[in-house]
Amino acid sequence: MAGGYTLLGDTEEREKDKKANGKMVESETEPLRVPDDLTLTPELTCDPPGPPRDLISVFVVTFDPKEGNLLEWCVPKGVSLDGVEFRALISGAHTITSDFIYFRQGDFYGTACYKKMALMSESERGVRMKSVGVVVSHYSQLHPHLPHLAKFVRYVLHHPGNYKILQEYFDARRAPSPPPTSWHAPPRVTSGGSPAPLTPTTPATPSSPALQGPNDGTRQWLEESPYHFIQALGEQLVCLWRASLLCKRILLFSEPPIGWKCHWVYLISLLGAHSTPGLPSALLRPLYYVSLADLDLLADQHAYVACTTEKIFEEKPAIYDLYIEGQKVRIIHKLPAITTVTPEDRLRLSTLFSQPNLTQGDLLAFFRDLNDAIFAILYRASSVGGSGVIEKEDLAAVGLNRRDDCAFVRELAATHGFDVSVRGGSGCGCCPCVL
Repeated sequence: MAGGYTLLGDTEEREKDKKANGKMVESETEPLRVPDDLTLTPELTCDPPGPPRDLISVFVVTFDPKEGNLLEWCVPKGVSLDGVEFRALISGAHTITSDFIYFRQGDFYGTACYKKMALMSESERGVRMKSVGVVVSHYSQLHPHLPHLAKFVRYVLHHPGNYKILQEYFDARRAPSPPPTSWHAPPRVTSGGSPAPLTPTTPATPSSPALQGPNDGTRQWLEESPYHFIQALGEQLVCLWRASLLCKRILLFSEPPIGWKCHWVYLISLLGAHSTPGLPSALLRPLYYVSLADLDLLADQHAYVACTTEKIFEEKPAIYDLYIEGQKVRIIHKLPAITTVTPEDRLRLSTLFSQPNLTQGDLLAFFRDLNDAIFAILYRASSVGGSGVIEKEDLAAVGLNRRDDCAFVRELAATHGFDVSVRGGSGCGCCPCVL
């Protein structure tokens, strides 16, 4: 056990591979690593009776010394996998031995396990790099595939061109038909424009990973502690929470490996969790790993969280509002509604940090309850018969600062189309600031 990962030793399998492939010299310094909470299945095939039929595609991506990243094989034929060769085999992968990756593939989700193997081969320039991945319809369906993908990528490295085991895996788990999925962000509000009217008629449903509770398919992730995540960010967690509610664009940069930054993307998506009627079930679109091939996609987004190993993204501030490198959060524009950290925020963080055995379910519940309380005062004030005004006492009642949080609540109301004014704040102390 090292660094929060379980090492896949497979000593007998390694020795067998060496004997069968005398010219292959696989590095033993860094075995393939996947998250600790996975129960590793020793067999390559899908053994549990009645496995879930959730697969839209299975694929293999390879690095060719002459042509770069290539989609080597996929099933079924005809499925759209545009750009998957750059998402499943990340930029900078040559610097590491193994990794795991999460990404979006159109309206669906994908994950892949990557591994590099040293060879005594001039044609492959001494190294073979591949990723084996799957595409499914929902994020909660990805995680159980990782232990199998970890085995598969080792297999295809030693048996290039042999995809029978992958075909069998797909056949056993093939989804009856790809379910239609969609995601709707709040409309962009520009200066001088009017927010779209709120129509609180349909309750939000837990169709997003950010809203899945501890009794559903995300249970494995929810059992893992996010303590390192919140400790690493400290008070900057407040900025990310505010940015999530205000539907900003958040981009994380990291050198490879990228697996745990993909997990940070998921945790950040939890900060905007809520169950308020009439609002999108997920306020940020989690894109997970993105590459230069996704620049056009990012340019079209106005509410997302993603991670990358492409340092050049830092030079493109038009596509993000917050940029996170390591443990430092950089905010591109002056956004006091996001950057303000109040005494009430610090008290909340202290309460969160002090929770023993903190789980992701705890993190989700903590922010969902807080967000629901804040949206509730906006909902009451803007509803028929409401006053149309948020008073300082209303802010204090939900744990916000009577003065410093006025700008935040005003922008929150504008972002989500609540027709209210907020009384107080440093901008005007004697009258409501009408939107």
